[in-house]
Amino acid sequence: MPMQPLRGQIMLTYRCSAACRHCLVMAAPQQDPTLVTVADAVEYGRDFQALGRQVLLAGGEALLYFEHVLAICRALREAGVPVGFVESNGSWCTTDERVRARLEQLKEAGVEGMYFSIDAFHQEFVPAERVHRGIRLAREVFGLENVYAPFPSLAEVRALEGVAADPERLHHAVCSYGVHYLGRSADDLAPLASFVPLEALAQENCRADLEIDTLAELQVDPFGYVRPDWCPGVNLGNTRHARLADLARTERVRQDPLLSDLAEGGPAALLPLARRFGITPEPAYASKCHLCFALRRQLVAHLPDAFGPEHVYQICARQ
Repeated sequence: MPMQPLRGQIMLTYRCSAACRHCLVMAAPQQDPTLVTVADAVEYGRDFQALGRQVLLAGGEALLYFEHVLAICRALREAGVPVGFVESNGSWCTTDERVRARLEQLKEAGVEGMYFSIDAFHQEFVPAERVHRGIRLAREVFGLENVYAPFPSLAEVRALEGVAADPERLHHAVCSYGVHYLGRSADDLAPLASFVPLEALAQENCRADLEIDTLAELQVDPFGYVRPDWCPGVNLGNTRHARLADLARTERVRQDPLLSDLAEGGPAALLPLARRFGITPEPAYASKCHLCFALRRQLVAHLPDAFGPEHVYQICARQ
């Protein structure tokens, strides 16, 4: 589907029907059930719209809470804020009747399209038939141009289901997917990567990752943390203390000493903090993101506002 260059994600929940090996936010069935409220979602939607960002709803698996999603979409529609799409893994797509009914309700509530995840990691948990059904019916309800997902054959999706259980195919998937090695992938997938010496990673910066005004996607979570979508735990601030519209700007990075140090110095900027708290880094990591995540995972107890919430670091068992 045609997507605006800039997006604002309202992350409804950390809970998910899956616990994918590559998940950046440690989403899982056992995760905290806290949800973004309808009132907060409207405020976030208005602020993202004011920043010129297309609004999307995601999780976790947002559609675990279908009625709540409908309430949010209706409230956003009344506020004049379109929902560009809802992101889903398709685990709920059990019958044609159920899927069509839900998609039509979402459309009536003001949702313009759907995004479905298909890859070797999601298909470890979500049967091929379900996500294939979701995409097929979403294309009928919203139109081909408003469904952001590949549409492989059912046989091709089924072929993804066994990848995670095959070490050779899993290794190939890790290399081809471009895993960032934070969240659950820091535990489950980083051991499959070629490690880079700490000294080399210390030369990398994060300027592009924190160029907020032009970043493709920003995210606000159920606890009000505002951050780049690819950097959960690297916080621009919290909506408990400031408006999202004031936090989601490059100027915020320039104003905050820790964020500006991260932008210019990359994860190496966290090493002095780590030493202060008695944290010793490993000699090598899978990537600069892996290094950053590993340090923040130990620093979050000391600096929860900067690096929280703890949910993005918790290990939830895969089922």
